[in-house]
Amino acid sequence: MPQSIDLSVKSSSSPPARQNPGAACEECRRRKVRCDRQQPSCGLCLSSGVQCQVTVPRPPRGPKRGYLKALQARIATLEGTLLQQQQQQQQRNPNGNGNNISISPEDVTLDGITFNDQPPLTWDFPIPTNEDTSLPDVCQGTAPGTTSGGSSLDGGSVHASTSPIQGFETPSDRMSFPDAVLNPKISDHSEGLDGINMSNLMQADLDQLYFDRVHAFAPVLHQRRYFSWARSPAKSESQVCLRYAMWTLAASVSAHYQNIGDSLYRYTRGALEGLDSKCLGLGMTEMEQVQAWLLLAIHEFMCVDFSRGWVSAGRAFRLIQLNWLQYSDKPDLSLGQTDWVDAEQKRRTFWLAYCLDRFVSVRNNSPTTFSEQVMNTIRLPAPELEFQNEQPTMTGYLSEAIAARDAIPTSTFAECIIVSTVIGRALSHRQQSTVDNIYLNESREFWERHEWINNVLIQRMDIFSLNYPTAVQEADPMLLFISMMWRTTVLYMYQLIKSMIHPTDEKRSSVLADYTRQSTIAAKEIVNLTNKLSQLNSLKVHPLTPIPLSLCAEFFVSYHELGDTYSKQLHEITEAMHGLMSFSNLGPGLGAYSR
Repeated sequence: MPQSIDLSVKSSSSPPARQNPGAACEECRRRKVRCDRQQPSCGLCLSSGVQCQVTVPRPPRGPKRGYLKALQARIATLEGTLLQQQQQQQQRNPNGNGNNISISPEDVTLDGITFNDQPPLTWDFPIPTNEDTSLPDVCQGTAPGTTSGGSSLDGGSVHASTSPIQGFETPSDRMSFPDAVLNPKISDHSEGLDGINMSNLMQADLDQLYFDRVHAFAPVLHQRRYFSWARSPAKSESQVCLRYAMWTLAASVSAHYQNIGDSLYRYTRGALEGLDSKCLGLGMTEMEQVQAWLLLAIHEFMCVDFSRGWVSAGRAFRLIQLNWLQYSDKPDLSLGQTDWVDAEQKRRTFWLAYCLDRFVSVRNNSPTTFSEQVMNTIRLPAPELEFQNEQPTMTGYLSEAIAARDAIPTSTFAECIIVSTVIGRALSHRQQSTVDNIYLNESREFWERHEWINNVLIQRMDIFSLNYPTAVQEADPMLLFISMMWRTTVLYMYQLIKSMIHPTDEKRSSVLADYTRQSTIAAKEIVNLTNKLSQLNSLKVHPLTPIPLSLCAEFFVSYHELGDTYSKQLHEITEAMHGLMSFSNLGPGLGAYSR
């Protein structure tokens, strides 16, 4: 009978450990031998007669934190320098094919860059094998701007590698602007761009700059949807124009992209004008075309000329009016019956145009384009978080928000819409009073209308202060601008009432005294808010901030008899406007419209 084999484990003891726990001593590390980790002295140190020392904890291996991001930032800076050098070479020899910039490992370091006149410019980025493609889009030039925070070039974190833009390399992004995305009719505008290409890293950095700095005061784009169609090789012409308008505005708020801002602007404007000429006679205009004109108008207000910006904004206004049904909310339409995100983007596009219309109109005392009477056909924008997370939200109408007496927090964009509506009412009130004066008809309607607007103004200011305490307002550029506009409306109402009351009218002297007190408090608060501007990043200040500052300065100049302290406050306002001139041309442009 065969004997059974005992397969049971005879011993439960585990095999000896490969080495004792703990860290190796410094002597064994220096000799690069295995340490037995005995305590208090290992075998090698004991036999050598040296002191056994163990360093705990040891510094982590690998590069230091932020080292890779710093390298990426230096690479981006190198690209900008190379673009500038190539531009200078082409300006010296515009007709020749020689004098191309070349880069070789022997000639280039990150700290010192040298250039030869040998082979053509090459980049350390993936380049497609297709002979018809080249590196991305063409740009160069200058525009106002200083340091930017949030972009890889401005000393902040490098979002180009950590944001949703990662892997932003599609076939269309590797092509030049005229060849990849525009048809021959639009590509005719590409003349004069000097053939300078942008890398994918620059494109991604400009995208991130836009969403870090511009989106806060122009929140019309859904980020994920933008990145989705931006990666697509089949972009529409209006989408291409919008993308370049975004880059143009982003370059204006970054010192490191001054060398490309001007050409981005010229190219974007030429492409938009070409697109407008193609759309003549068409029944529908794409939303991206309107958005591009709005962003370009803001850039022109800041960096080009007030008049040109106002004309560009007018183009966007008229395109909205031509396609009014696209932006109106249909009655009795549930959230599931339409693409809510697309409808919300159109809604936000209209409200941005609405705010721009009123803020600029009140500065130059011109009639507004959009009437408040039709605002009950468009709902207010949803909160930013719900919008970006694609959570359908049914919001109310403007009339409901203004009439509400409860201090229910709303989004900063909705607050901006409300303050623009109230100051727009004050503007219409002033224009109607001018018509009444022409016909020598001082009716009770003026005083009733004035009291109604003033009551709404005071009520909404109180609600705004409850929802956003002073400390919160001072830390947010958008809220700071809204707070200044509320107080500017108080000054505007005072100027109107003072022009209507004759100095010998004793019956209304008490009314004038009450408005004088309100305006004095509002003016001092504007000065205090102005002093907070110096604590903010200048490139994050709302681009229309010179409007309330100029109106306040005009108030101090016109009504200096209210007190000697006004001269000092006027000086502070003037200094703030001069400080903003380094980043925006809007202040000087408004001088021609002082009343």
